[in-house]
Amino acid sequence: MQYWKRFTPTLVTSEDGLNTTVINPATNQIIPQGSATDGGGVNFSVPALIWLAFVFAVGSPLALAGIRLWRATTGAGIGLTAAVAVWAAFINTVDAEGLSDLVLTIITLAAFAFGFFIGLFNIGRMAGIWLLGVLAGFSIGIRIILLRPGLLIPKYEANWFVLALFMIIGLATIVFRQRFGLVVSCAAVGTFLVFLGVDLVLNKQSGMSAGLRYLFDRNSSHYLAIVRQGYNPPVITQALLGASIGAIPVLAFAQHKIFRAPFRPAKAEVSSDSASFTDENVALNQEKDKEADTRTTTPTKESLMSSRFSSS
Repeated sequence: MQYWKRFTPTLVTSEDGLNTTVINPATNQIIPQGSATDGGGVNFSVPALIWLAFVFAVGSPLALAGIRLWRATTGAGIGLTAAVAVWAAFINTVDAEGLSDLVLTIITLAAFAFGFFIGLFNIGRMAGIWLLGVLAGFSIGIRIILLRPGLLIPKYEANWFVLALFMIIGLATIVFRQRFGLVVSCAAVGTFLVFLGVDLVLNKQSGMSAGLRYLFDRNSSHYLAIVRQGYNPPVITQALLGASIGAIPVLAFAQHKIFRAPFRPAKAEVSSDSASFTDENVALNQEKDKEADTRTTTPTKESLMSSRFSSS
């Protein structure tokens, strides 16, 4: 099976079968191998606990009330996209020694924080909404692909075509049916993160975490730890993947019924769509002042009646 863009590594096993060496067939040079924990930590190490806290902190609000959170939701859309991109870039380019799990975790979460900050402002509002749709399709596609040992389709590259199709569908749903797309996207991304957290608690790095590394990591220095090791999800991981997909329509419908207000509050609609966060606050305060002035200047029925009787 072809896993690599330029070559398929050759494996040489010692006579006793205890040691395996990875060879680049183009140069006949040994490719040093690393552990390929990819920032996830081991068992309940510090990086693992940080990821646990992160997925629950971001996933739970999105799954339960993402349609109501507005700025936090658009921030999460950009932040999660940045985090995935940075994490994938690092794990595929580091050498055998790599980076410590803690350092890689900090770098990835810093990328999330930067993207989240951009999504808080109007300049990132539409990008956050669109990226949330892309992430929703991506998260659903990943869960379907990880249901089967060795990924859904035996040919590795074909799984990424499936993911691309789901991402296009997620984006199209947001573009053409925004509210429907938003409630589904919030539920999809939120449930993915929450159930990933549950799986990390139950299976540590041998469940969904192993599947994500198997799908994303194609670093030749991780060949033994990732490709040769393969992906064989525990039954409980498969059950969690299926349950997380089933929870999407339930939570999406619940958010639609409970939070009927528009995704962007009407009071936040100011004259300029490119207004800053501060400008919107000023506009809201001015609106409140006008309402207060109207209440104080408009005479009530009681005041009119009293004035008539006093004049008579």
